[in-house]
Amino acid sequence: MIEHIATEGVSSPEVVDELVKLLQNLTERPRFGELPGGRPGARAGDNRGVPLVCLVREPASAGLLRMLRAHLHGAHPGRVPHAYHCFPDTDETDGAGPAPSSLKRVSAVLVSVARDLSSGANSRYGRHGFPRFELVYWLMNQPAGGDHESGATLFSRLRERHLSTNSGDDLIPREALETGTAAAPWWVRVVLKLAPSFWFRAKLGGLAPGGEYRWLLHQPYLAPHDPGTVVGFAERLGSALVPGQGAESREDPGQLAALLVNAFLEDVRQTYQRSLRRLLSGRRTAYPVVMLDGIRRDNGGYALLKLINDVRNDTGAFDPLVVISGSEKVPPDAAAVDDRAPTPVLQANQAYETWTRKLATNSRTRRPTAWFLPLRVPPVTFEPGEVQPTATLTVRSAPLWSRASVLTVVGILLLASVLALGYWRVDSLLEAASVERANHCGRDKADPNFSTLRMFGGECVGVSSDAIPVFDKVDDARGKKFDNAQNKIAEQNKAVVKAHDEHSERPYATVVYVSALSGQSDDLTTNTARLMGVAAKQAQLLERTGKSDPLVRVLLGNAGRKMQHGGELVDTLRTLVEQDKSIVGVLGMAQSRKPTLDTIAKLGDIGLPVVAATLSVDSIPLNSALYFQVSPNNDREAQVAASYARVTHPGKTGAVIVHSDSDDEALRDTYSVNLGADFDARFRKAGFEVAQAVYNTESGVGKVDVREIGQGLCGSSHQDEVVVFAGRPDEFRGLLDGIASACKDDAPVLLAGDDVMRYVADGQLRDQHPEIAYDVLSFAVGTTACERSTAMYKTMARIFDTVCEDLVDSSLGGQSELAFDTLEVYSHAMLQLKTATFTSGHVWKAISDIGRLRVEGADPGFAPLSGESGEIAFLGGQVPHEKRISVIHVDKYQAPVLVVTCEPDSADDRCRAPEQ
Repeated sequence: MIEHIATEGVSSPEVVDELVKLLQNLTERPRFGELPGGRPGARAGDNRGVPLVCLVREPASAGLLRMLRAHLHGAHPGRVPHAYHCFPDTDETDGAGPAPSSLKRVSAVLVSVARDLSSGANSRYGRHGFPRFELVYWLMNQPAGGDHESGATLFSRLRERHLSTNSGDDLIPREALETGTAAAPWWVRVVLKLAPSFWFRAKLGGLAPGGEYRWLLHQPYLAPHDPGTVVGFAERLGSALVPGQGAESREDPGQLAALLVNAFLEDVRQTYQRSLRRLLSGRRTAYPVVMLDGIRRDNGGYALLKLINDVRNDTGAFDPLVVISGSEKVPPDAAAVDDRAPTPVLQANQAYETWTRKLATNSRTRRPTAWFLPLRVPPVTFEPGEVQPTATLTVRSAPLWSRASVLTVVGILLLASVLALGYWRVDSLLEAASVERANHCGRDKADPNFSTLRMFGGECVGVSSDAIPVFDKVDDARGKKFDNAQNKIAEQNKAVVKAHDEHSERPYATVVYVSALSGQSDDLTTNTARLMGVAAKQAQLLERTGKSDPLVRVLLGNAGRKMQHGGELVDTLRTLVEQDKSIVGVLGMAQSRKPTLDTIAKLGDIGLPVVAATLSVDSIPLNSALYFQVSPNNDREAQVAASYARVTHPGKTGAVIVHSDSDDEALRDTYSVNLGADFDARFRKAGFEVAQAVYNTESGVGKVDVREIGQGLCGSSHQDEVVVFAGRPDEFRGLLDGIASACKDDAPVLLAGDDVMRYVADGQLRDQHPEIAYDVLSFAVGTTACERSTAMYKTMARIFDTVCEDLVDSSLGGQSELAFDTLEVYSHAMLQLKTATFTSGHVWKAISDIGRLRVEGADPGFAPLSGESGEIAFLGGQVPHEKRISVIHVDKYQAPVLVVTCEPDSADDRCRAPEQ
């Protein structure tokens, strides 16, 4: 029997005041952790929990919970989220344990409470969602099927429920969504149709985030691992709440009720979970309160409290839910033994402190009343309008960082920071990539030529399997022809590789065309002609099909406009040679300057033969034993020049040798200095009185310009002299400028060295001074008429889609023939080796043997090579023996004309004129 405690002098405001203080402690959510009340000295994990406050009252005090509800509603500055449920007044029945219908009673109460907590009556951040409880409740209300198709049927219902729940109609009206979908492409409609079903299957299988489904298989009740799938477990729950089809006969009703309660409590737990995904949960500063008024054993009230107690004991999880019950007897069994005697309500807060100290032990021992805090309410009435208690409920303001406006601003700032950082990072990466691309001639890292091309002072230097860009083109038309020539070789390289893959028995090698590439007009014209010659020979080799016919891939190389970056190019080649054993040599080269000679020496150091097209300085072979040239040397050129001048100008007694020089060895034109010295020696030997006129290529005070020398060659004092020019095309133009300005109608006799043929081959340059006649020595003479064109020119016209007449003028310089012959030397050597496997050393030996038959009577394979520029016979040396040299005459206002050609072993007086 319950002991009655004296209640004289206790007023209803005092009772409410004490309970409001208790509610303040229980509902106030701490800033950190989840320990309610903010008790001094309390630690997270220490006696954690919120009690089930059981108000044991007399019938006269029945209005207490309604008054507390009014205080919760009127809390400052906003209401405490709460739900009030009043049990029906039915007759109490005796009996131990839950009544058969207790599951339905408990579920009905939980549905009512969940509806209140999720309703709009609570503030925006006080509303609660119950996805797990709703799922379990829905499953228990599904009719059970008795056939094998019940699983499939339940799956379909689950999917329909999922799709309807996540249809998004609250965001986008269904009509607008259907209209937008109809206008989308067919594949978008298919994706929108299938994606939700696939997503639902992934959530059921645990492959995608799906909290309620995953939780259902991991909660502790009814052994969810039997059978271990959502649909299988759902079948076990089916019809538990369907009238007349209860699952209690198949499953334990207590476990079913515990599952339902645990689902409800888990939803509350998740609502208050602190995580980065739930930043807005920080606005929840008060725990929700559930008031259960009029509970008894026969109406399911006691059963619900007992279930909450048992679930808390089983899970050990903190439930941020304050449950307050009102009853006339002590729940959960209407008994009040001494250790469970209700504490007077005026000592509620002290009773709460005592309860917290015992909670850990009571819960671990699974006491059936571990979570109960019974309080005796004196028999006083509680009517609206009475004097208000001094204590009031306050709800702590949400932290500044959790407010929607602040989070929005912070989110925007974070997003802006991320975007700014991302933009800066991406911009830095793009800038770095752009700089890297610029440093590698505009190539990306994926380009196979990325590592072999580098920018040096505005020039693209290195080796490439396709076109090398030139950035300072002054003539678009010439630049286009130059690019076309490079692209043709790159195109043919692919065909060579393909042919090699298909016919591996054919000799295969790679050579590198190295030159001084620039965008200047004369350089573009010269290199275009040379590349066209190389491309023509490569095309001829491709067209052959014999097993012994060589296949040659041609890489393109640039050492700078003055060959000043030859060292960097050789470093690149050194790496390439280690990676590609098919590289056997270099061809081309340009400008007989010191950088060129140094490059040749370095190429020899890495074991690569060089076959030069136009180099002629006498001392070049001394730089490398692996060096060869298809042009005669300067001494041979000077010998022919002196003989020609003596025969054609017998009345001339003197010769003025015009050449350049420089005190700076790096700027000195070795070609001009050497050819000038050879002219001096040979003209003296031919009986001429020789004088020298030296000009400086660099400007400055005290420097002699070639134009000044041209002006000085006019006058009667030079009537008996031949002016012999040993310089470059652009310098020859300056010489003509000087002569034209002083004596264009009475110009001196002019004879120029071989490099001036580049000037002659340029019609625009020739037309600048058509009134001055001159002769030019040439190492090779191109076609002068289409009907006489050779196979080389016919091949060039075909592969470059150009008519023959377009090639006549540009071919006068013989650049195409000389370049053609450099590749011919390599292919001839490969033929003589008679094997598909060889090294650069084998090729070097085969080249040096060309023409050896003439002096030794050896193997017929050592016969001279009949090239486009003339007969090539190295005789075991490095320079062709008495290579053919021609003389071109440019008369006033006339086109260039071939005057005479001197073949090998011909006497000076037997240099023949061309056939008419």
